[in-house]
Amino acid sequence: MANILIIAGFDPTGGAGLQADLKTVTALGEVGITVATALTIQDTAGVKGWKAVEELILKDQLEVIGKDIEIDVIKIGMVPTTKAVSIIASFIQEIGPKYVIIDPVFQSKNGVVLTPVLKDVTSRLFPLATLVTPNQKEAEVLLGRKIQTMKEMEQAAQDLMSFGQEATLVTGGEFERATDVFYDGKRLLTWATFKRQKGPVHGTGCVYSSAIAAFLAKGFPLERAIEKARKFVTVAIDGAIKVGKGHLLSNPCAWIERDKARFEIIESLNQALEKMQSLEELPSLIPEVRSNMVYALPYARGHDEVAGFAGRLTVVKGKVWACAGPCFGASKHMASVVLKAMDYNPDLRAAMNIKYDPKIIEKAYQMGYRVKEVFRTSEAAETKLVEGKSMPWLTEQAMKEEIPDFIYDKGDWGKEPMIRVLGKNPSDILNKVTSIIKRR
Repeated sequence: MANILIIAGFDPTGGAGLQADLKTVTALGEVGITVATALTIQDTAGVKGWKAVEELILKDQLEVIGKDIEIDVIKIGMVPTTKAVSIIASFIQEIGPKYVIIDPVFQSKNGVVLTPVLKDVTSRLFPLATLVTPNQKEAEVLLGRKIQTMKEMEQAAQDLMSFGQEATLVTGGEFERATDVFYDGKRLLTWATFKRQKGPVHGTGCVYSSAIAAFLAKGFPLERAIEKARKFVTVAIDGAIKVGKGHLLSNPCAWIERDKARFEIIESLNQALEKMQSLEELPSLIPEVRSNMVYALPYARGHDEVAGFAGRLTVVKGKVWACAGPCFGASKHMASVVLKAMDYNPDLRAAMNIKYDPKIIEKAYQMGYRVKEVFRTSEAAETKLVEGKSMPWLTEQAMKEEIPDFIYDKGDWGKEPMIRVLGKNPSDILNKVTSIIKRR
């Protein structure tokens, strides 16, 4: 376990600052050591004020820790005074950590200035940094100009290198797709992610930069550490929690929740298979292309985070059988359906495809289920021709007006008519299917 020193402000909500940093480092299995630079007065709606920690206390904390603990990585957030900047810079030069990550926290979301000594931070601390991670607004402050397009983001990442750090990562959560730009003097890299959150999330920059620090401590090269940290912060944002009247709080523990669910998901699919094998009418609903049932991890974003039955579900001697047991990454086809559904409702983590039968659709309507037909004949040729594009398109078409329980289409050239059943989990899927079977 690596020792990561976090030097930042104290946030009483726990959504940002030292607490969010510490949660992140702990969730990723490393040791977090914390030194406070300031005490903030804030709630989930925003910062009301702050008070800098006395410089002598800050200096003594760092000296004591430096003599006792070997520090692998330092992550720096809010640094409110010129003296604090000088103390931290001297400490870094004295102990020589392998990596220094600086998240330049200049201003709160509600406009309160947190770092009035910006020039000191950029002149004394940035040249000591492995990576500086300003968000779009912070980059605007640093460069003294607006950044509104991707081209401007890329230019900003390059221009910010003039402050002397080894690399820069400009984060663009304000764009339609959360977009980050990295530059290290040689490589210009861009990452973009579809946003699912329903409102502003507090503490994302703190979580992101601390996750980068943790992955660097694990031995990953910088580019790979950023990629892995992006996945971590995306889960923390997707799993953000409402604890007050203001913004949602980033939730680093969502990462642990997600990994804990792996065993439960496989077990749920095995139990669902046992139930399916006991249903006499279900084999008649297995289509010619066979069926599959999938179940996604909480906050899943990729096919490897969705479990299904390898080789699909088929019928043998009048019973539903699996060609192989459930595992993650087994079904890109149905995984694409559930992943797109989760963009609209993160609770819809399970899906199953069954044979199209107008009687099933009729009964579903009669029983009050939400049912949506999609016309595959209206699918654009460029979508049909690209492997893996059809299912997200089909699901998105169905989700435009309301979130359905059943999505069906009557097929197209070379495409079998099909019904897709959406639910919260495999049990929910089977309850919907069996309720209709009994009334068919």
